[in-house]
Amino acid sequence: MGCYPDLYNYLLGLIQMSKLAQGYWNLIRGAKKWLAVTLGLFVLGAIAGVVVGITDPSVSEKLLEHPAGPQSGFPAFIFLLKLNLTCTLLTWCTSLILGITPVLITIHEGFSTGGLLVYRSPFYDVLSLSPHGLVEFPAILLCNAFFLRLGLRWVFQKNATERKRAFVADFQNSLKILLLGAGMFFVGAMIESFATPRIVAPYEQEHLAGIGVRVAVYDHQPAVTEVFPTSPASKAGLCSGLVIQKIDGIETAGKDIKQCREMLHGRVGTKVRLEVIDTARNQTNSIELVRDLPPL
Repeated sequence: MGCYPDLYNYLLGLIQMSKLAQGYWNLIRGAKKWLAVTLGLFVLGAIAGVVVGITDPSVSEKLLEHPAGPQSGFPAFIFLLKLNLTCTLLTWCTSLILGITPVLITIHEGFSTGGLLVYRSPFYDVLSLSPHGLVEFPAILLCNAFFLRLGLRWVFQKNATERKRAFVADFQNSLKILLLGAGMFFVGAMIESFATPRIVAPYEQEHLAGIGVRVAVYDHQPAVTEVFPTSPASKAGLCSGLVIQKIDGIETAGKDIKQCREMLHGRVGTKVRLEVIDTARNQTNSIELVRDLPPL
Protein backbone atom coordinates (compact mmCIF):
# COMPACT_ATOMS: atom_id res chain seq x y z
CA MET A 1 0.00 0.00 0.00
CA GLY A 2 2.94 2.29 0.61
CA CYS A 3 3.58 2.61 -3.12
CA TYR A 4 0.27 4.36 -3.86
CA PRO A 5 1.27 7.80 -2.48
CA ASP A 6 4.45 7.64 -4.59
CA LEU A 7 2.46 6.69 -7.68
CA TYR A 8 -0.02 9.48 -6.99
CA ASN A 9 2.74 12.06 -6.64
CA TYR A 10 4.37 10.78 -9.82
CA LEU A 11 1.14 11.07 -11.82
CA LEU A 12 0.47 14.49 -10.32
CA GLY A 13 3.93 15.60 -11.40
CA LEU A 14 3.31 14.35 -14.93
CA ILE A 15 0.02 16.25 -15.10
CA GLN A 16 1.65 19.44 -13.87
CA MET A 17 4.48 19.08 -16.39
CA SER A 18 1.94 18.47 -19.12
CA LYS A 19 0.04 21.61 -18.16
CA LEU A 20 3.29 23.59 -18.09
CA ALA A 21 4.28 22.30 -21.53
CA GLN A 22 0.81 23.10 -22.89
CA GLY A 23 1.02 26.59 -21.44
CA TYR A 24 4.36 27.20 -23.12
CA TRP A 25 3.07 25.77 -26.39
CA ASN A 26 0.09 28.16 -26.34
CA LEU A 27 2.41 31.03 -25.44
CA ILE A 28 4.71 30.27 -28.38
CA ARG A 29 1.81 29.82 -30.80
CA GLY A 30 0.55 33.25 -29.82
CA ALA A 31 3.84 34.79 -30.94
CA LYS A 32 4.16 32.98 -34.27
CA LYS A 33 4.21 36.24 -36.26
CA TRP A 34 7.14 37.52 -34.20
CA LEU A 35 8.85 34.16 -34.55
CA ALA A 36 8.45 34.40 -38.32
CA VAL A 37 9.96 37.90 -38.31
CA THR A 38 12.89 36.73 -36.17
CA LEU A 39 13.50 33.71 -38.38
CA GLY A 40 13.38 35.96 -41.44
CA LEU A 41 16.00 38.27 -39.94
CA PHE A 42 18.20 35.24 -39.21
CA VAL A 43 17.87 33.98 -42.79
CA LEU A 44 18.70 37.42 -44.21
CA GLY A 45 21.78 37.56 -42.01
CA ALA A 46 22.78 34.04 -43.09
CA ILE A 47 22.46 34.94 -46.79
CA ALA A 48 24.61 38.03 -46.24
CA GLY A 49 27.14 35.89 -44.37
CA VAL A 50 27.34 33.40 -47.23
CA VAL A 51 27.84 36.17 -49.81
CA VAL A 52 30.51 37.95 -47.77
CA GLY A 53 32.16 34.64 -46.88
CA ILE A 54 32.51 33.78 -50.57
CA THR A 55 33.66 37.21 -51.71
CA ASP A 56 35.92 38.04 -48.73
CA PRO A 57 37.06 34.98 -46.73
CA SER A 58 39.03 37.21 -44.35
CA VAL A 59 35.74 38.30 -42.79
CA SER A 60 34.87 34.67 -42.03
CA GLU A 61 38.33 34.27 -40.50
CA LYS A 62 37.45 36.97 -37.99
CA LEU A 63 34.14 35.23 -37.24
CA LEU A 64 36.11 32.26 -35.95
CA GLU A 65 37.56 34.42 -33.21
CA HIS A 66 35.63 33.99 -29.98
CA PRO A 67 36.19 34.57 -26.27
CA ALA A 68 38.91 32.23 -25.07
CA GLY A 69 37.71 29.54 -22.70
CA PRO A 70 37.89 25.84 -21.90
CA GLN A 71 36.95 23.57 -24.80
CA SER A 72 35.44 20.62 -22.93
CA GLY A 73 34.42 19.28 -19.55
CA PHE A 74 32.85 21.02 -16.59
CA PRO A 75 34.92 24.25 -16.88
CA ALA A 76 33.67 24.61 -20.48
CA PHE A 77 30.10 23.99 -19.31
CA ILE A 78 30.30 26.80 -16.74
CA PHE A 79 31.97 29.13 -19.25
CA LEU A 80 29.41 28.51 -22.02
CA LEU A 81 26.39 28.68 -19.71
CA LYS A 82 27.60 31.95 -18.21
CA LEU A 83 28.34 33.40 -21.65
CA ASN A 84 24.94 32.44 -23.13
CA LEU A 85 22.94 33.61 -20.11
CA THR A 86 24.82 36.91 -19.91
CA CYS A 87 24.22 37.66 -23.60
CA THR A 88 20.55 36.70 -23.28
CA LEU A 89 19.99 38.85 -20.19
CA LEU A 90 21.68 41.84 -21.85
CA THR A 91 19.52 41.36 -24.94
CA TRP A 92 16.38 41.18 -22.79
CA CYS A 93 17.25 44.35 -20.88
CA THR A 94 18.20 46.38 -23.95
CA SER A 95 15.24 45.09 -25.99
CA LEU A 96 13.16 47.76 -24.25
CA ILE A 97 14.76 50.28 -26.63
CA LEU A 98 12.32 49.55 -29.46
CA GLY A 99 13.57 46.00 -29.89
CA ILE A 100 16.76 47.14 -31.64
CA THR A 101 19.08 44.73 -29.84
CA PRO A 102 17.15 41.52 -30.69
CA VAL A 103 17.14 42.58 -34.34
CA LEU A 104 20.89 43.19 -34.39
CA ILE A 105 21.69 40.02 -32.42
CA THR A 106 19.52 37.86 -34.68
CA ILE A 107 21.08 39.26 -37.87
CA HIS A 108 24.56 38.82 -36.37
CA GLU A 109 23.86 35.19 -35.44
CA GLY A 110 22.65 34.51 -38.98
CA PHE A 111 25.61 36.33 -40.53
CA SER A 112 28.09 34.35 -38.41
CA THR A 113 26.40 31.04 -39.24
CA GLY A 114 26.32 31.79 -42.97
CA GLY A 115 29.93 32.93 -43.02
CA LEU A 116 31.18 29.84 -41.21
CA LEU A 117 29.19 27.49 -43.44
CA VAL A 118 31.11 28.61 -46.52
CA TYR A 119 34.42 29.00 -44.73
CA ARG A 120 34.70 25.60 -43.08
CA SER A 121 33.81 22.12 -44.24
CA PRO A 122 30.01 21.69 -44.25
CA PHE A 123 30.47 18.17 -42.89
CA TYR A 124 32.48 19.51 -39.96
CA ASP A 125 29.86 22.20 -39.33
CA VAL A 126 27.17 19.53 -39.08
CA LEU A 127 29.30 17.58 -36.62
CA SER A 128 30.32 20.55 -34.50
CA LEU A 129 27.15 22.66 -34.51
CA SER A 130 24.22 20.27 -34.73
CA PRO A 131 24.43 18.46 -31.36
CA HIS A 132 24.03 21.57 -29.20
CA GLY A 133 22.65 23.77 -31.99
CA LEU A 134 19.43 21.73 -32.05
CA VAL A 135 18.80 23.08 -28.55
CA GLU A 136 20.54 26.46 -28.57
CA PHE A 137 19.20 27.73 -31.90
CA PRO A 138 15.51 27.36 -30.90
CA ALA A 139 16.37 29.00 -27.56
CA ILE A 140 17.95 32.00 -29.29
CA LEU A 141 15.07 32.23 -31.77
CA LEU A 142 12.40 32.06 -29.06
CA CYS A 143 14.10 34.55 -26.75
CA ASN A 144 14.79 37.09 -29.48
CA ALA A 145 11.24 36.82 -30.84
CA PHE A 146 9.67 37.56 -27.45
CA PHE A 147 12.24 40.25 -26.68
CA LEU A 148 11.46 41.87 -30.03
CA ARG A 149 7.75 41.80 -29.25
CA LEU A 150 8.42 43.27 -25.81
CA GLY A 151 10.26 46.22 -27.33
CA LEU A 152 7.92 46.94 -30.24
CA ARG A 153 4.32 45.77 -29.84
CA TRP A 154 3.32 48.44 -27.35
CA VAL A 155 4.30 51.14 -29.88
CA PHE A 156 1.50 50.09 -32.26
CA GLN A 157 -1.32 50.27 -29.67
CA LYS A 158 -3.93 52.99 -30.09
CA ASN A 159 -4.04 54.52 -26.61
CA ALA A 160 -2.10 54.63 -23.37
CA THR A 161 -4.24 51.99 -21.66
CA GLU A 162 -3.73 49.44 -24.44
CA ARG A 163 -0.04 50.24 -24.60
CA LYS A 164 0.33 49.63 -20.87
CA ARG A 165 -1.69 46.40 -21.04
CA ALA A 166 0.37 45.12 -23.99
CA PHE A 167 3.66 46.01 -22.33
CA VAL A 168 2.79 44.33 -19.02
CA ALA A 169 1.60 41.15 -20.79
CA ASP A 170 4.67 41.02 -23.03
CA PHE A 171 6.97 41.69 -20.07
CA GLN A 172 5.47 38.75 -18.15
CA ASN A 173 5.66 36.49 -21.19
CA SER A 174 9.26 37.48 -21.87
CA LEU A 175 10.15 36.43 -18.32
CA LYS A 176 8.55 33.02 -18.91
CA ILE A 177 10.49 32.57 -22.16
CA LEU A 178 13.66 33.76 -20.42
CA LEU A 179 13.27 30.92 -17.91
CA LEU A 180 12.62 28.42 -20.71
CA GLY A 181 15.62 29.73 -22.63
CA ALA A 182 17.83 29.42 -19.55
CA GLY A 183 16.85 25.76 -19.22
CA MET A 184 17.55 25.15 -22.91
CA PHE A 185 20.92 26.90 -22.67
CA PHE A 186 21.74 24.69 -19.69
CA VAL A 187 21.06 21.58 -21.78
CA GLY A 188 22.89 23.03 -24.78
CA ALA A 189 25.98 23.86 -22.71
CA MET A 190 25.99 20.32 -21.32
CA ILE A 191 25.89 18.85 -24.83
CA GLU A 192 28.51 21.25 -26.20
CA SER A 193 30.88 20.60 -23.29
CA PHE A 194 30.62 16.84 -22.94
CA ALA A 195 29.13 15.36 -26.13
CA THR A 196 30.22 17.60 -29.02
CA PRO A 197 33.99 17.26 -28.33
CA ARG A 198 33.69 13.46 -28.49
CA ILE A 199 31.70 13.65 -31.74
CA VAL A 200 34.12 15.95 -33.56
CA ALA A 201 37.35 14.47 -32.17
CA PRO A 202 37.83 11.79 -34.88
CA TYR A 203 37.33 14.33 -37.68
CA GLU A 204 39.64 16.86 -36.04
CA GLN A 205 42.31 14.21 -35.56
CA GLU A 206 42.23 13.43 -39.28
CA HIS A 207 41.70 16.84 -40.84
CA LEU A 208 42.08 19.82 -38.50
CA ALA A 209 45.45 19.45 -36.82
CA GLY A 210 47.62 22.48 -37.52
CA ILE A 211 50.77 24.28 -36.48
CA GLY A 212 49.20 26.90 -34.20
CA VAL A 213 49.24 30.12 -36.20
CA ARG A 214 46.72 32.67 -37.43
CA VAL A 215 47.27 33.79 -41.01
CA ALA A 216 46.12 36.80 -43.02
CA VAL A 217 46.67 37.66 -46.68
CA TYR A 218 48.52 40.88 -47.52
CA ASP A 219 49.32 41.83 -51.10
CA HIS A 220 48.22 38.38 -52.29
CA GLN A 221 50.70 36.66 -49.94
CA PRO A 222 49.82 34.91 -46.63
CA ALA A 223 51.62 36.10 -43.53
CA VAL A 224 51.65 34.97 -39.91
CA THR A 225 49.69 37.39 -37.71
CA GLU A 226 49.68 35.40 -34.46
CA VAL A 227 51.48 32.40 -33.00
CA PHE A 228 49.67 30.48 -30.27
CA PRO A 229 51.60 29.56 -27.11
CA THR A 230 52.81 25.94 -26.73
CA SER A 231 51.95 25.27 -30.40
CA PRO A 232 54.34 23.58 -32.85
CA ALA A 233 54.97 26.98 -34.46
CA SER A 234 55.78 28.56 -31.09
CA LYS A 235 58.16 25.75 -30.16
CA ALA A 236 59.90 26.13 -33.53
CA GLY A 237 60.44 29.86 -32.96
CA LEU A 238 58.03 31.23 -35.58
CA CYS A 239 56.76 34.75 -34.95
CA SER A 240 54.22 37.16 -36.36
CA GLY A 241 55.20 39.04 -39.49
CA LEU A 242 56.73 36.08 -41.30
CA VAL A 243 55.55 35.74 -44.91
CA ILE A 244 54.70 32.18 -45.94
CA GLN A 245 56.11 31.72 -49.43
CA LYS A 246 55.57 27.96 -49.84
CA ILE A 247 53.66 25.19 -48.05
CA ASP A 248 54.98 21.71 -48.82
CA GLY A 249 56.70 23.13 -51.90
CA ILE A 250 53.54 24.78 -53.26
CA GLU A 251 53.64 28.52 -53.94
CA THR A 252 51.12 30.44 -51.80
CA ALA A 253 51.03 33.65 -53.85
CA GLY A 254 47.48 34.41 -54.94
CA LYS A 255 45.82 31.92 -52.59
CA ASP A 256 43.14 33.09 -50.16
CA ILE A 257 42.96 32.42 -46.42
CA LYS A 258 40.74 29.36 -46.79
CA GLN A 259 43.13 27.72 -49.24
CA CYS A 260 46.10 28.46 -46.98
CA ARG A 261 44.34 27.05 -43.93
CA GLU A 262 43.49 23.87 -45.83
CA MET A 263 47.14 23.49 -46.84
CA LEU A 264 48.34 24.00 -43.27
CA HIS A 265 45.83 21.59 -41.74
CA GLY A 266 45.96 17.83 -41.85
CA ARG A 267 46.14 14.70 -39.72
CA VAL A 268 47.70 14.75 -36.26
CA GLY A 269 51.36 13.74 -36.40
CA THR A 270 51.87 14.51 -40.09
CA LYS A 271 54.62 16.89 -41.18
CA VAL A 272 54.31 20.15 -43.08
CA ARG A 273 57.25 22.08 -44.55
CA LEU A 274 57.10 25.86 -44.75
CA GLU A 275 59.28 28.30 -46.61
CA VAL A 276 59.02 31.61 -44.81
CA ILE A 277 60.46 35.05 -45.46
CA ASP A 278 61.64 37.20 -42.58
CA THR A 279 61.10 40.62 -44.13
CA ALA A 280 62.83 42.41 -41.23
CA ARG A 281 66.07 40.51 -41.87
CA ASN A 282 65.50 39.84 -45.56
CA GLN A 283 66.02 36.11 -44.97
CA THR A 284 64.28 33.06 -46.37
CA ASN A 285 64.14 29.96 -44.17
CA SER A 286 62.72 26.47 -44.57
CA ILE A 287 61.27 24.73 -41.53
CA GLU A 288 59.46 21.43 -40.96
CA LEU A 289 56.70 21.20 -38.33
CA VAL A 290 54.57 18.36 -37.01
CA ARG A 291 50.83 19.06 -37.00
CA ASP A 292 48.99 18.86 -33.69
CA LEU A 293 45.68 19.89 -32.15
CA PRO A 294 45.53 22.81 -29.70
CA PRO A 295 45.60 21.75 -26.04
CA LEU A 296 42.24 21.44 -24.30
